[in-house]
Amino acid sequence: MDKQSRDTYSIIRERILTLDLPPGSLLSENSLGASLGLSRTPIREAIKRLEREDLVAILPRRGIVVTEVDLKSQLDLLEFRRGIEIRLIRRGAERASPAQRSRIGEIAALAEACAASGDLSQYIAHDTEFDAIIEQAADNRFLTNAMKPVHALVRRFWHTQRGRSALPEALDQHARVIRAAADGAPERVEAELSALYDQNEQYILGLMT
Repeated sequence: MDKQSRDTYSIIRERILTLDLPPGSLLSENSLGASLGLSRTPIREAIKRLEREDLVAILPRRGIVVTEVDLKSQLDLLEFRRGIEIRLIRRGAERASPAQRSRIGEIAALAEACAASGDLSQYIAHDTEFDAIIEQAADNRFLTNAMKPVHALVRRFWHTQRGRSALPEALDQHARVIRAAADGAPERVEAELSALYDQNEQYILGLMT
């Protein structure tokens, strides 16, 4: 995928994650190309990648559809994260350099402030930087590649929960994970992640009943 296609993918993906293109939206290569001022080729490449990440579906006789946010899938993702994400963040916390750990500490403070104010957009920006540092420190492309589409689906779900009272609590618990990584405490990272998954699972089950 060339740079133009990667940039196109990033733009469309961000619009989907932030619900600017909400679940169920019908898309077309022509309309996306017109809105972005691009030819169909980079649009087509971006759509193929987004389909692999379960953010869009290509349906016969309907075209391109933004996938729905499915609660059962969120529970399945939690099961996946209990294995892969714990391994990734533990490894990153163990291997982070002093400079990386210092920056993670700064991100933890920023994330805590966003959790207190319920600022989801800024929180996600800080969390994205945290993920990038962890991935660099962990230095395992297989773990990283496995988690990238998961992060996208989880972040889109939380955008659908914006304004709910449970959101600041979930953000605060995730900030505890970042703080544990900053302290270089892999056992605490795992404990805080497990608490986060338990909290999210109960919340999603509550939405399903």
